[in-house]
Amino acid sequence: MSMRVRDLQQYLGKFTENQKCTAISNCHIYIETMDGHLEEIRRIEIQENNIIGHPEPTRMVLKSESINRFRSKTYKQS
Repeated sequence: MSMRVRDLQQYLGKFTENQKCTAISNCHIYIETMDGHLEEIRRIEIQENNIIGHPEPTRMVLKSESINRFRSKTYKQS
């Protein structure tokens, strides 16, 4: 099942207990690549689908930067 923006909002709200000033609020955001490296999220874009009537008219795209500093194997997998 795909994650939606509302799912992400709810998930992040659980981490921050719906407060704006928590330690986790200052964490950097990474994505894990297929080979186990972490890439830092640098930009978020909302993109529109040009196909009329498509079931997915818009999408949120997280843009990353390959830094290859970390391998996520040191982190607890969820």
